[in-house]
Amino acid sequence: DKNLIDSYFKKENSNFSDYSFAMLYAWSAHNTLFHRRVGDSLVVARALRAKIDLLYPPLGAGDAASFESAISYCAGIFEEIFAKRQAASVEKFSFKILSIDENKIDMLKNLDIKNFKIELHEDLPDYIYEYQKLIDLSGKKYKNKRENINKFIRIYPNYTIEPICEENTPEIMQFLSRWYTDNKPERTIHLSELFDVNTVNFEKNYVLESYQSRKMLRNFNELGLKGKCIKLYSSIVGFIIGEQTNSDTFTVLIEKVNNDFFGLSQLLFREFLLKNAGAEFVNTSDDSGMPGLKIMKESYQPLYLKKRYFLRLINH
Repeated sequence: DKNLIDSYFKKENSNFSDYSFAMLYAWSAHNTLFHRRVGDSLVVARALRAKIDLLYPPLGAGDAASFESAISYCAGIFEEIFAKRQAASVEKFSFKILSIDENKIDMLKNLDIKNFKIELHEDLPDYIYEYQKLIDLSGKKYKNKRENINKFIRIYPNYTIEPICEENTPEIMQFLSRWYTDNKPERTIHLSELFDVNTVNFEKNYVLESYQSRKMLRNFNELGLKGKCIKLYSSIVGFIIGEQTNSDTFTVLIEKVNNDFFGLSQLLFREFLLKNAGAEFVNTSDDSGMPGLKIMKESYQPLYLKKRYFLRLINH
């Protein structure tokens, strides 16, 4: 399925971090995923309790007519599900189309489909940067980044950076387990929160991201990812993973470091981009609604925040 889905992502040429088979695969741990061709489009959906969502608008629709045809087909199926569940007096059903790019909004507004509403997911934009600025770190706005990197190099001159490979993956997994133990939230998340698509909090992101990170590492080569790890005193103290998202954007998917080493994160981030990206833009995904992560991403001076829209079936 990877080759098929990747081919449709390529047609979209979107710079959203969501439009990635690696992300789709990693987040499948807590969802039932399925896909189907509808005309010349591909629809990818997830089922979770009484909810079915299209994870993307129809992928690869060559024109407005094909796009509307695929949407109408899916809407018809979900309307039937609504009707059957209401007749049986069981739990109400909900349906959304997620990860809608801004360039699809006009097309969606012109759809001849009732009971749909387009909404903005204000809290979770992707952070998009100019690649060269992240490499150069020039000017006053990046002064602290440069100083942090130089301080790390001065204190720890014997650090080494190497590609993620089959040989060092077990040690990276051990580091990751320690990282999640050291950063474990005080509150234990309830199972109902974990499976509630409307819940966004640190505890939920902690659990889901731990699954995501491990799945990516276990299937690193099969997913076609790029990654680096950094060592101090022969021990891994951080790693970073990314991939080419579209023709001009490279996306950083995961970065975990030992925060006891000042400047380590800034050094690894820049060195990874320098050796692996070379794209015009860099996407570091969203901030998961976490204030600390938001501050860190903003400190790198994003070119813009890429808005996420979704389409919701209403009056049900």
